[in-house]
Amino acid sequence: MKKTGKCLRKACVFLLMLALTTSALPFRTQVFAEGFDYATALKYAIEFYDANKCGKEAADDNVFEWRTGPCHVTDGVDVGLDLTGGFHDAGDHVKFGLPQGYTASVLGWSIYEFREVFDATGNTEKMLSQLKYFTDYFLKCHPDPTTFYYQLGDGIIDHQYWGAPELQIEERPTLYVANPSNPATDVVGETVAALALMYLNYKSIDSAYADKCLKAAKELYQLCKVSPKIGDYQFFYQSTSMYDDLAWGAIWLYVAEKDEQYMIEAKEYALQKNINQEDPLKNKWTMCWDNMYLAAHLKIAELTGDTIFKTSVESNLDYWIHTLDKTPAGLRVLHYWGVLRYAAAESMIAFLFNRISPNPKYLDFAQSQMDYILGKNPENMSYEVGFGSKWSSFVHHRAAQGGQGYENNADKTPAKYVLRGALIGGPDKTDTFKESVDEYQYTEVAIDYNAAFVGALAGMAKHLGTLPSIKPSPTPAVTPTTPNGDKHKITGFIYPDFSVSSQYSAYVKAGFKVGIKDTNIESFTDSNGFFEISGVPESSKGIDLTISKKNYLKKEITNIVVNGDIQLSTNTDPILMWIGDTNGDGSINMSDIMAYALVFNSISGDEKYKQDLDANQDGVINMSDIIIVAKHFGASINTITGS
Repeated sequence: MKKTGKCLRKACVFLLMLALTTSALPFRTQVFAEGFDYATALKYAIEFYDANKCGKEAADDNVFEWRTGPCHVTDGVDVGLDLTGGFHDAGDHVKFGLPQGYTASVLGWSIYEFREVFDATGNTEKMLSQLKYFTDYFLKCHPDPTTFYYQLGDGIIDHQYWGAPELQIEERPTLYVANPSNPATDVVGETVAALALMYLNYKSIDSAYADKCLKAAKELYQLCKVSPKIGDYQFFYQSTSMYDDLAWGAIWLYVAEKDEQYMIEAKEYALQKNINQEDPLKNKWTMCWDNMYLAAHLKIAELTGDTIFKTSVESNLDYWIHTLDKTPAGLRVLHYWGVLRYAAAESMIAFLFNRISPNPKYLDFAQSQMDYILGKNPENMSYEVGFGSKWSSFVHHRAAQGGQGYENNADKTPAKYVLRGALIGGPDKTDTFKESVDEYQYTEVAIDYNAAFVGALAGMAKHLGTLPSIKPSPTPAVTPTTPNGDKHKITGFIYPDFSVSSQYSAYVKAGFKVGIKDTNIESFTDSNGFFEISGVPESSKGIDLTISKKNYLKKEITNIVVNGDIQLSTNTDPILMWIGDTNGDGSINMSDIMAYALVFNSISGDEKYKQDLDANQDGVINMSDIIIVAKHFGASINTITGS
C-alpha cells in the first residue's frame, strides 16, 4: 500500500506540473466538419447496393420499394446450376466478375478497418448483410474446387434493353468460367480477397459460414496462382494486370491464417509488372477494379513494416496531393469517366495510410475530396444521390429511372425514383456537370464506384465527423448455418468506467473484444456496449474470458461454468473497464501518464493527436482525460472469478 500511495502522489504532482506548464498555452477548441453528416452519408452509400440486387431474394431486406420482386431467376440454368443472386454491375444488369470481386473485397476491407465506426453509426448489420449477399453468390459460383463462374449475362445483348430488371425475363448465358485451363487470375484473385475478408468479418457471428468462405478462398487461390492468366472478357472490364489481384488475395489469406508463405507470395506478386510493363512501385493510379497494387502495398507495409511498400504508397499520395491535375475547385482528376470514384478511392487510401504514417496532409486531402463530393463544389450539389438538398435527377440507372423501353424517349426523362446513396460519375475537369442520362461519364453509377466511397466515408466519420449521428443498431442476429447442439451463448454489457457525453457514448462503448481464452471464439461489443458470444461449448470445469480494447487495462473473468446460456451483466450493472494502459504492459503507471504528456493539449486534426488516448472522445486531450486515467493509477490486470 505504501508503494502504491507513493506512486499515486508522484502522478498527482506530475499532473499538477503538467497543468501549470500548459495553462499558458493558447486555449484550443475542437473544430468539427462543416455541416456534413458523414454517418448518414455512409448509411445511404451502403444501402445503395439494395438497388442493384439480383436474384430470387432481390426484394428482401431492401430499402427501395421500387425493387418489387425477384429478377433473373434462371441464371445458371444453361450449366445446370443455380447461379442466381449477386449484384447487377451498374445501370445495366450483367453480373461481371471483376468489378463484383473488387467491390466485395473493398467493402469487406472497409468494415474490417473501420468496424468501430460501423458499430457506432448503426451500420454494421446492413453492411454485413450486403457482404453476405455477395459471398452467397460467390459460393454458388464455386461448385467444386477447380471451377468458378464469373460472368452472367451478355453485355452487348443486355445493353439493348432499357427497363426494370424484374421485367427482363429472358434466359441469360453463363458466359465465362474459370478453371485450370483458364484460371482468370484477376477475377478470381479479387474473389479470394472478398471471401477471406468475409471469414474475418463474420467468424464471430456464424463461424460455420465463415469457415465455408475461407475454404472456398483457399481453393480459389490455388486455382488462380498455378498458371496465372488474365480472364476472358467482352469489351467490358478489360484487365491490364493480375498479379496485383493475386497479391490482394494472398494478403487476406495471410491475415486469416497467419501462414507466412502467403505473405512471401504476396510480396512477390505485388512487385510484378502489369501487361504494359509499368513499375508498380511508381504507380500513379489509385485503387480500382483494374489496379490493386496500391491497396496491396499499403496493407503489406502495415503488416510487415517493409519500407519499399511504404514508400510506394507515400509517393503515390504525394503525387495525388501535389502533382495530379485538378479542377479549379480542387477535385483531383485521374480520368474523365467517373472521376469521383477515383477521388473517393484515394481518400480511403489516405485515411488508412495515415494510421501507418500520421500526417495532417492526408486527412486534409481526403476531406477536400470527400466534401467536394458531398456538396462543397461549384455546382453546390451532392454527387451522392439523395444526400443533402440537391442532386442529379438524370442518373443512368434503369431501375431508378423507371422508363420501360426506348419509345417516346422513355429512357431520357428524369428519374422516377431516388437512387439514394449512389455515387455518380461526377463533373469534368472544369467542375462542370452535365445533367443527362446519355452522358454516362457524368451520371452513371456502379457497384465499384460506391465501394471505396463507403470506406472513405467511414474514414470521414471517424476522423472528421461526430459519432454517432444516427440511431445505433444492435449486433446482427444471424441464424447459424449448423445446429448449435450442446453449445450456448454468453451475453452481457461492457462500459468504460467513466462518464461520457451521449454524443460520444456509442463510440466509446463499441469495440471491446470478448474472447474465450485459448480458443478462436470471440465477439465485440456494439455501440450499446452489448456483446454476444455464440457457439460456447459446455464446461463443468469452467472457461476463462478475456476482455480487451486498445488503451484499456485487460480484464479476465475466470472459472465460468457453462451448462446453458449465460448473461454475465446487464445495461444497469455492466462490466466496467479501466482506461489508461497505453502500452499494453498490464498496468496503469507513470509510463502511461508520460504517453499522455506527449499529446497533451492536442485536438483532433493535430499531427500529435491520438484518438485512442482521447478517453472521453471529445476531440481534445486535456486534464479531463488524464483525471480519468489517474482514477485507477497503479492498477494491474483485473481478474474476476465467474460463476
